[in-house]
Amino acid sequence: MKQALNQRENQLMTSSFKKAILLSLTIILVIATGQAKGQLWKKVKDRVKQTVENKVTKKSEDVTTNVVNKAENSISKSGNQQAEAAATTTPGENAATTAASRPSGMSDYKSYDFVPGDKIIFEPDLSKEPEAELPARFAIKSGNAEIQLFENEKILHMDAGGNVALAPLMSNETYLPEQFTVEFDMTYENKDNYFRHTTDFAVEFRKSDDNNYNSYPLYAFKLVTGSQCLWGTGSVVHLSDEIAKSLTLPNVWHHVAIYIRGNIGKVYLDQNRIAASNTMPVGAQKVNLRADGMYGIKIKNFRLAAGGDDKYKKIVTDGKFITHGILFDVNKSTIKAESMGTLNEVTKLLKEHADLKFEIDGHTDSDGGDAANLQLSQSRAEAVKTKLVSMGISAERLSTKGFGASKPIDKNDTAEGKANNRRVEFIKM
Repeated sequence: MKQALNQRENQLMTSSFKKAILLSLTIILVIATGQAKGQLWKKVKDRVKQTVENKVTKKSEDVTTNVVNKAENSISKSGNQQAEAAATTTPGENAATTAASRPSGMSDYKSYDFVPGDKIIFEPDLSKEPEAELPARFAIKSGNAEIQLFENEKILHMDAGGNVALAPLMSNETYLPEQFTVEFDMTYENKDNYFRHTTDFAVEFRKSDDNNYNSYPLYAFKLVTGSQCLWGTGSVVHLSDEIAKSLTLPNVWHHVAIYIRGNIGKVYLDQNRIAASNTMPVGAQKVNLRADGMYGIKIKNFRLAAGGDDKYKKIVTDGKFITHGILFDVNKSTIKAESMGTLNEVTKLLKEHADLKFEIDGHTDSDGGDAANLQLSQSRAEAVKTKLVSMGISAERLSTKGFGASKPIDKNDTAEGKANNRRVEFIKM
């Protein structure tokens, strides 16, 4: 009897019915990814199960239509409910979380004034390093760190709770000039929406003969809790609620930028300047990163740059200035938000000197083909012009030209050399 029923079931599973079931199951998989609620998921599964049990081939078309209609109605209803919830969210933790997790855009950086140094002295290319290996360009002074693949990108991972200290692997211990900048992106591996313990992540600046990485350095920037940081020789800085909340979110990248010129020091976290001092100790010659909290730390886009001379002075003496502060997405002409510090500086310069006109020149490194690099550099130069015009500069005062990799100012056989060659130049016309 059972065998006869199985044969009957196979006969009823006609080609048309199989297509209907396949389509129904596909819709269910889409729904299961989160476009509808759990009740609809159960309802649709029950309907398909019932259809299979009925084995009525002639109704397969109706089953499919009903599934589609119900899925569309539920998705539409779910979307409307989500939109209404977002529109009626009151200020508080949910609103703060939404704001904190939103990627920063150009408008967020409209008042940003950080400008990186003119010459790159350290910028490792992590993409060239093997996964799950010790970093080739950072010396591990204590603890453990390795290269990992995260979101299809190589990152530097610092272990949790291991008192990890990393320093750029340089040919000497006196590589920091009097004026320099440090930049990188970082995120905590925090699975909660708050910090349960102290964070203890720091950028430490030392003299060349200070090799005790467990001692306090000459000065430092240190995140000690979700709401406080230390700057300089230990001055406490209180962070805003929004910044504190954003730091706790897991796998949300934050851009850290530090500017030092003699006794002047400034720290930026994303678009915010969070600390500044004009009583900094003078004489830092090297830098290291430290992590000693309960959370692992991910690092990428680390860069040390020297200098940062007055742009107008460079125009008067050289007839041009070079900037590495206008950054783009990889192989694209999309300008990154943290470029606004440099763009704001150029805009201010043009508004203060109405007689100035610039040719904006785009340059790439030697990676990739010549034709592609030429087109990329031209597109990037045009993107810079478009942005400056949107910031109030007359288009008649700006022209553009792309040179690809044809005019290097450094060697293309090191990561730092390539970083120096990737640049935007402003030539006085």
